[in-house]
Amino acid sequence: MEMQEDQKKREERGKKAAAGYMLFELGAQFALILALPLLAFVYFGRWLERKYDSQIFIVAGILLALSLSSYLIYKKIEEVKKILK
Repeated sequence: MEMQEDQKKREERGKKAAAGYMLFELGAQFALILALPLLAFVYFGRWLERKYDSQIFIVAGILLALSLSSYLIYKKIEEVKKILK
């Protein structure tokens, strides 16, 4: 009887740890989804700005990066919702 209770407690702790790792992984993915497009588009926008001497490219790069990041985060949330069902 005691062994079954101990096993249940261990399983419960294992599930909590797995959920914690999953949340950490999800947070890291969101950070990358936001940071990488922003860095790439701003860098490319700066390069275009220097080449064509126009200030619009960085702003356009930021807007593109935010749009892309929003779409990717939406897709990731939908994926997580399917897993949790």
